[in-house]
Amino acid sequence: MHRRGISTVVGAVFFIIIFTTAVTFVTYDMNLLNNFTDAFVTKSQSDADANHEEFSITKVAVDSNKFNITVQNSGNIPITINRLWILDKSNITSGVSKYDVNQVVYPGNSLTKIGQNLPLYINSTHGYDLKLVTMRGNVKEFFANSASQSPVYLQLFVLPNSGPNNFNTTLLLGVTNNMTNGGALSNIQANMVVQNLTGFGKTTLISGPIPTSYPLLNNGDLTFFKWDYKINGTSGYKVNFQASLKNGYLYNNASQNVVVITSVKPQINFTSPTNPTTTTSTTGVMSNLFATFTPQVTGRAEIAICGQMQNSIAGDGAKFDVRYGTSLISEGTAVGNTVVGTTKSMTSSTAAQSQTDCNVVQVTGLTVNQKIFIQIGKYAVTGGTATFSNFNVSVKEI
Repeated sequence: MHRRGISTVVGAVFFIIIFTTAVTFVTYDMNLLNNFTDAFVTKSQSDADANHEEFSITKVAVDSNKFNITVQNSGNIPITINRLWILDKSNITSGVSKYDVNQVVYPGNSLTKIGQNLPLYINSTHGYDLKLVTMRGNVKEFFANSASQSPVYLQLFVLPNSGPNNFNTTLLLGVTNNMTNGGALSNIQANMVVQNLTGFGKTTLISGPIPTSYPLLNNGDLTFFKWDYKINGTSGYKVNFQASLKNGYLYNNASQNVVVITSVKPQINFTSPTNPTTTTSTTGVMSNLFATFTPQVTGRAEIAICGQMQNSIAGDGAKFDVRYGTSLISEGTAVGNTVVGTTKSMTSSTAAQSQTDCNVVQVTGLTVNQKIFIQIGKYAVTGGTATFSNFNVSVKEI
């Protein structure tokens, strides 16, 4: 009986131990499951909140050598801007720097002056890669003063791209942010390089670029910069305009040529010169000035001279030829300069009988923009006094 009582007690103890262990295990398992459920719910809620964060960078400026960044919360939950990461692309040896922001922006509101209270001073000529990170882990990457990560789409338009001497032209640089990493471009600045290609002239900047910088260009957006120039030059003067972005991707540019095309009509000149003095010379002397002419286009000219001639002796006559040169020869001087065409002559059956004749010649090889002087060589045929009157001159470029 004593042993049976001991067995009962031992059995009861073992039962209590087993029961307690089972209850403890079940309680631990239930607590573990509950903690896991709570963690899962919390993580799910955190992920849901992270997915509902909607914010954008609306402004990036530089004030007092510090960034002044504005963030707009366009979602329906508060956002905590946790950190700012920055890399100086113009001095990558400095490495990536991290700054704590820890500022909240509420739904529908903007948070301004991010960066103004940070111990961060920048060089306005450098390009920067920046990332704003929220407490839930969302990231917005953008580039200040820099499009160096990858080429952006640049288009250069010229209106007009040709014109006469002393014309104005407008250049428009279209910048499209098509960077493959999806980052925004901020504080964009444009460069223009002007190079003379051919001819002689001068290109003068009137205004531009307008604007001097563009505050922010989100991925996929387009903006324009504008310049106005005055073009002065000879016909054929050509200038090249090459536009790019400051701190931009190497060889990422757009270019256009502008040329001066002077549409000059061929020169035409008509004159009725003063009657030349009479002459008795049979070897010829020069007349007074009949016309001047400056070729503008071809360097070729047609000269037509018509007038009346007579001689004081019956049976004698007079004659003339056409002469030109780059200098004027005094009237009455021996014939000179270049003679062209044939000599036109007349013989009168009676004394002082006038006859009309014309001499039409063509001249080639003239220098464009160089003035020439046109005269006649005048002669008495065999004797007597030759008289020349009522001459008309026509010169036209052909």
